[in-house]
Parts: sequence; C-alpha cells; structure tokens
Amino acid sequence: DELPEACRRELAQMHDRFKYTEDQLEAFMCNHGNKFTQELLPAFEKHLDEEQKKLLASAATPMNSGSGASKAAKAAKRKSLAVPSALGAALGLSVAPAAASVAAAAEEPAAKRPREEDDGGAAAASAATRGETAVEEASAQGAVPLAVEVLGDPKLWMGGPSGTYLWMDEALEDRAAERNARLLRWQRGLVEAMRARHPDLEDVVIGAVGAATQAEVVLCGRIVCESLEGKLNERSLLLEAPRADGDGLPPARIRLNTAGCKSIVAFPGQLVCVLGRAGTAGSVFHARDLVSGLPTASPSPVPPSAPAGDDSDLHMFVMAGPFCLRDGLDYSPLERAFELAAAARPHVIVLLGPLLDASNQRVASGEPGQTGEEAEGIETLEDIYTEVIIPLLQRSVASLRRRSAHTQVFVVPSLEDVLCFHPLPQPPLDAMLRPTLGDQAVEQLRGVRFLPNPAHLRLGGVTVSLTSADALSPLLRSGLVLRPEERRLEAGLRALLQQRCLFPAAPRDPPQVAERRAAALDFPDGQVPELCIFPSQVGSPCATHIDGSAFVNPGSVCRPAALGSFAEIRVASSQRAGAEGTAKLLQDVLRVDIHKLS
Repeated sequence: DELPEACRRELAQMHDRFKYTEDQLEAFMCNHGNKFTQELLPAFEKHLDEEQKKLLASAATPMNSGSGASKAAKAAKRKSLAVPSALGAALGLSVAPAAASVAAAAEEPAAKRPREEDDGGAAAASAATRGETAVEEASAQGAVPLAVEVLGDPKLWMGGPSGTYLWMDEALEDRAAERNARLLRWQRGLVEAMRARHPDLEDVVIGAVGAATQAEVVLCGRIVCESLEGKLNERSLLLEAPRADGDGLPPARIRLNTAGCKSIVAFPGQLVCVLGRAGTAGSVFHARDLVSGLPTASPSPVPPSAPAGDDSDLHMFVMAGPFCLRDGLDYSPLERAFELAAAARPHVIVLLGPLLDASNQRVASGEPGQTGEEAEGIETLEDIYTEVIIPLLQRSVASLRRRSAHTQVFVVPSLEDVLCFHPLPQPPLDAMLRPTLGDQAVEQLRGVRFLPNPAHLRLGGVTVSLTSADALSPLLRSGLVLRPEERRLEAGLRALLQQRCLFPAAPRDPPQVAERRAAALDFPDGQVPELCIFPSQVGSPCATHIDGSAFVNPGSVCRPAALGSFAEIRVASSQRAGAEGTAKLLQDVLRVDIHKLS
C-alpha cells in the first residue's frame, strides 16, 4: 500500500509484458532487502527480461525424451499465471479467476474440514485403484501377484479430493490432548500387564499421582525428563499422570525412584506402569517394579489350511534413499539396483524415499542444473522429477514388466523428499506431488503403487511395517535408561514393540508429526508386525530378531560420498507350519541378504 501510483502502473505494465508470478516477485524482493521500492523497477525489469530470454532459449534447444515439448508446456503454464494473492492486489493487479477461487476457499478453512473428512475414504479408494493397475496387468497376463492389503485407517493419512489433509492447524493444547487420550487408552492394558506379572496382587488399586499412601498401588503414566534439555538418566525420571477428560488442568508429575526395581528400560515419552508406594509426603514414588510397555505375543500357530508351495512365500527387495550421491544428480545407482532386483523377479520391490533428497548439494544450492550433462535442461526442482526421476522409474518399471509381470512396485515417501511438506503420517507421494507437478506427470507412473509413510501391510500372510524415517535413533538420542546394562540397539527395538509404535519418543523425534493423526504411527490393532523395515544410521545394514519379530535395516542405496546397499528378503511361509499345528519362529523361515553396490 506504500507504493506510489506511478510505480504500481509500471509494475502492472511489466506484468502484462512478462506475465511474472508472485513467486518471482517475492524471490526478487528477498534478494533486495524484502522491500520493493521505485528505485528497484529497472533492476526488476532487467531480471524479468533475462528470465524470459533463458526460457525462450531452453524452449528452442532440442532436448532428449521430449524435453523441448515439456519446456514449451511450462512456458505456456507460466504465462497463464497471474499474481494471485494480497501482494498482487496491493500492487493494483487483477486476480486471476482460478486464484480468486483458491483465495475464497482459504478464507473458510472451517467449512472445508467436514468435506476433507467425508472425502478421505473416496480419496483412499481412488489411490488404491491407481495402485492396482500393475496387479490387473499381471492377472491379465496369467501371472498371480502376491495378495497385498494396506492395514490401518486411510483417513489418518488422506483427506479431501486431492488425497492430502490439512495439517498446519494444531494448537499446543490439541496436541497435548491427543497424547493424553492415548495414555488413557493404554492405562487398562498396562495395569493388566502388571497384574499378570504379580498374580498375588489382584486387589491392588490404581493410585493417584501426588497422593500420599503407605499401601502399595499402581500408577500409569508417561516417562518425562526432569530437565528440558538434558538426557534422561535414572535420577531424572519423572512420571506424568494422565489428565481427566475436560478438567483443563496441567498433568500432575511425581519423581520416580526406581532403585528397588530389578530391571528398568525407560526413555522420554514411554508409557509405563509402576508398582510401589508414594510415601508420607507424596512427592516421590518408590517403585519396586516397572512395566515398560505391553508384552509382546509369541508367534501364533499357522492354520492347517494354510496354502503350501511357492505361491505362499514372500520374496521382496527393499531400497532406501537417497538414490544419488550428495554432490550430484546421477541416479544410475538406483537404476543398477533396480536391474539387479528385477533379474530376481521378486513379488515386491519397495522404494523408501527420499527420491529427491533435500540435503543434496545441488538441490540445496538452488541451482540443480548448474553443471553436468545429466542435468541438461533442468532449471527447477520440478524439472528433476519430470525430467529425471519419473522417466527413470518409467524405464525401470517397463523393463521389470517384460521380465516379471507379477512384481509389484511400492513407493514410500520421506520427510526429506523435496516438494513434500506434510508431516508424519505422510500421504502417498503421488498425492503430495500432484498439486506441483500436475496430473499428467504423476499419471505416467500408473504401474507404481504409492503408499503412505509409515505403511502397514499384509503381504501374503506376513505383516510388515515400513517407514523411510529412522525409528531407532530417536530412542537412543533421547537417553535410553537400561539396568542391567544390555545391548542398546536390541533394547531400543524391543521398546518399539512394547510401545506398539514406530515413533513413541516425546518430545517427538522426528518433530514433524501431526498429533491428531498420530495413530497411523502405531501398529494396527495393537499387533506387532512380523517384519519391521526402516533404514537406520545405528549399526550396519542387517536383520535383527526381537521377540518373534524381525527388524531389517537395508541401509541406503547411496551414502553421502559412496555407494551403499539394499536388502533382499525371503520368507518361506509355506514352511512355517510345523508338526501338530505348531508354528516355526520367523527366524527359522526368514532369510535377509544385504547387497552392496559397487
């Protein structure tokens, strides 16, 4: 509003000439002190003129794989854009009809929420239909693909016609209420686990935090650290009690003395049950036992009617990003890994993001096409998807279909994926990229099934939980308290099973979590998976067996400056049924091979 009328007129004339967007104007302002003045008009006009010349030159240059056509399409799209928001209005420019409808919708966020919830199931059904294309093609060719079921409620990670949900509207009170509700749901199961451990204390009562009592009671709560910034240790343990619904009071806390416990496993955010006495003052709870979560169940017997033969076995490859070295955009390691996997003709190939890593030096520089022949014609981050990643996946999937029509390809997004801004749980990658890349670019990958992050599946008869984020490192970073001392890696993995959650630590780590939808991070129906797969910086790529479940760390296809690894997993489900209906342990029928790229 402070710009003179003459300046506004000149900006409007430049807009008619160059059709610049609001993003271009804001980027120019960011590089010139975040304030537009009349003195900047010549520099802005020169900048727009140079940008237009680059665009025309790139559109006239012959490119491989139809890049020239795509550049021309981008030029047409850019010319059709107007300055749509309040910034354009302040400059006296008209608002385009499409932008006006977006602005009108943004003014009524409350009215959109019911529509988002109502359309969540429809969006999930649409995504499932797109992902089943490869299955239908395989069936038409006579192949029998592996039965795949996505577990959990799709409304937790999807919503609205586009398939994505709104997430920047969570108040601190709402996040605290969601965490408290989870603790209340867990209270009964924790108390039952404590009573199962001490059957002679069936009449023990549930106490209240802060109430002085000489009788033994059980308390349920969340482990928190006394210091906001320090690491947890046995002398800084506090127990945070659940709040009563609707009381509006902050949760009560009590210092926890665990010297009388024979063993202890604790970390911030852990839901536990303790048995002991509060003492006369009620400020310290002296525990003689601590239940660190729900017990893990033993493997269930395989039904006598379980199918036999190779059709009931599971064969899968898991490849985790990044898929190019940190200083370049050469995706040949992914192509090589895909070729090796396709030659084995597995049931499933899983790609764990990021497909385009935000920490890549070329991406972080803001100039992805600055050097290198492989980056010819690439000017924006969107170009990397449309000119490099999508064509590569198209070629790889087409080659795979010629070798093995029944193999299904799954893609799980990552928090480090460029142009993907949703927190956990993340919607499928195609839903997040569609608003930026457009329908035409995304529809080129109809042979790929896009999954949320995390994803809980039933592959054949095997339950699998997948995430592209490191689920183990947050527990170890938060300060895992162990007594007696044992292997921290195995203790951390067991804690994930006992908490029935991939990311149970609090404060949240990674911090990008939509608390209202955090149930998607839990194992569906409270049942621990047989396979839990995620890349981790802790330890080397391998498989670790914990209480009947197997954790697989496939490593990354590319480390920052060297090639990495991927995992090949085989589960001989047809051999799990033992004598008299008993079940073999998963470790008896599981084989994990870590393949290193060279």
